[in-house]
Amino acid sequence: MAKKTAQTEDKAPIEDNKDSVKPSIHSLEWTDYVLRLLSDDEKIKGNPTTDGLRRVFEIALNCRIISSTTNVVQSPSPDNEKRATVIHSLTYHLNPETPDPTGLNLLTVDGSADVYWGNCDKVYRNHPVAVAETRAEGRALRRALRLRKVVAAEELAENIEDNVDGESVGKITSNQINFISVLGQRLNVNILKILQLLDLGTDNIYNIKYDDALVIIKKLSEYQQDQSTVSSDLVGYDESWKNRS
Repeated sequence: MAKKTAQTEDKAPIEDNKDSVKPSIHSLEWTDYVLRLLSDDEKIKGNPTTDGLRRVFEIALNCRIISSTTNVVQSPSPDNEKRATVIHSLTYHLNPETPDPTGLNLLTVDGSADVYWGNCDKVYRNHPVAVAETRAEGRALRRALRLRKVVAAEELAENIEDNVDGESVGKITSNQINFISVLGQRLNVNILKILQLLDLGTDNIYNIKYDDALVIIKKLSEYQQDQSTVSSDLVGYDESWKNRS
């Protein structure tokens, strides 16, 4: 379980210059007011980006962010469909220039996000933790800002993978194949012979399991640390190993 914390500098909140009259956070006009604080490049199809919400947060609430913490509670693995689950905690102090002996103005909100191949765009499917971090922070910001019927831009996924099924989940990834190829060339070793050495099938390398690919990478890393352990029958990199499909 990993945790990231960002502490903010002790500085006065930025003044809101866009509206002379700020509506109550409980009013129907509040959400529109907050969205008007955002610039055009901080919205995607009318939806606020997490970066934009972060920028206007202190302005809208007249507060100072004390801490912004990300906690990765589930890391991607073949057993969970490469799913990442993240909780973002946001602690802030309302009206920081006003004495608060009771501590009632010190508030904390959480936002959580669960990301895997089935709910994010294809281009980001290999980075579920980063996507989950951004989504979780966006949800925490929206919750604290009490935005109604608003979805952060990062929540929208228009190009979701539609052909990933149970058979493909847990298989060797393109990143692993590329890494194995780079190490194989660097060490000048035959990847197919290493697969045979490890008792892994060579008929279709794309059927190799994700965990078995990690074993291959581990073996190549051991050879890299001590190349004297590479036996002569393994020498000779052959690019065609990637064509076994």
